[in-house]
Amino acid sequence: MADTSSTRVLLANVRFRRLFFARTISNIGNGVAPIAIAFGVLSLPGATPTSLSIVLAAQAIPLVLVLPVGGVVADRLGRAKVIAVTDLILSAFVMLTAALFLTGTATVPLLALIGAISGCLNALWWPAMSGLVPEVVDDEHLQPANAFVSVASNAGLIAGNAIGGVLVALIGSGWAIAVDSVSFIIAGLLVFSMRDVSSRHSSGESTFADLAHGWRVFWSYRWVVVIVGAFSFVIMVWRGAEEVMGPVLAREVYGGAAGWAFIMVFQSVGLLLGAVVASKLRVRRPLVVGMVAMLTLPLWLVTLAFELPIGWVALGSFACGVSLELLAVWWFTAMQTNIPRDALSRVSAYDAMGSLMFGPIGLAISGPLIVSVGANEAFLIAAAVATAAILGSLLFRSVRQLSSEPASM
Repeated sequence: MADTSSTRVLLANVRFRRLFFARTISNIGNGVAPIAIAFGVLSLPGATPTSLSIVLAAQAIPLVLVLPVGGVVADRLGRAKVIAVTDLILSAFVMLTAALFLTGTATVPLLALIGAISGCLNALWWPAMSGLVPEVVDDEHLQPANAFVSVASNAGLIAGNAIGGVLVALIGSGWAIAVDSVSFIIAGLLVFSMRDVSSRHSSGESTFADLAHGWRVFWSYRWVVVIVGAFSFVIMVWRGAEEVMGPVLAREVYGGAAGWAFIMVFQSVGLLLGAVVASKLRVRRPLVVGMVAMLTLPLWLVTLAFELPIGWVALGSFACGVSLELLAVWWFTAMQTNIPRDALSRVSAYDAMGSLMFGPIGLAISGPLIVSVGANEAFLIAAAVATAAILGSLLFRSVRQLSSEPASM
């Protein structure tokens, strides 16, 4: 996977091993949850595609809004501690969701309320996680470390997608969501055991001043701003297609939860392979190669638009997974090697906020879009938007010229 010396160093690092296992276990739950929630909501009495849009958008909106504060909290309190505490609290709300489905008391408003709380907790978790790897390993091992973490995450997703599809098909969404809750508990405890690794980075300024400083640093890196802007549209399309439009189409064409889980397993296998390749492959212009590879996303959406056989759809999903993970590993490595360490979580928070800011729109409009124009046309519209965003990012010189060589810090 990585070069032999890096692999030995990473395997000998007790804290990195704990992080590796925490991401594996957590992502088993993360692989189960989207399938369980989607088909659980769609099975509620009187539910429509719009019902699913409401539940998912309710979680996505507070996630985006709270992310900048999450970056400040992570820098001030210590990233490992923030990750552990949010995982443990989140597990309780996930278990509450499971209980609602198991007792037959789940409603769209209740699920939306719990989703909003979960979105706030995820906003604290996200920037903390992006800044944790550089605190666990030395800079020369960052790319293989990021790839190893991605391998752990994606191996968990593969297992979670498969488990989720089986559980939902056999015993329902409630038990599947309970598995997600347990995964958060285990991952939280693992990260909590390494809470001393994270140092606090407090500027002595107010929260507002820290937010403003993080924004200035974020805005000063033009290649960051451009890719984040492009991905705001990519994520809008991806979330709407994968979390709403895909499950709706799968109920009609691809055999329901089991069929959609099959397609998602292929994507997770692609993510895993992409992480393995990214650990070895160093390209001179990582953002150019990564964004060109992302053109597999609109191609996949076209296979769904024309309702191609499930094998072709799964192959497109696999290609998307490979491309996304290649870009993700190169992206996180570029951020970690070019941005000052004491501001990394705050910049990562603005990165996540910008990338995800249109996600709620994609979730909110995808259900009504299918109802109004039909699934085929909705997927074609999504493909066109993704293509324009990806190609548009390559028009900027700062993106084309970013080198894989680390900047002097």
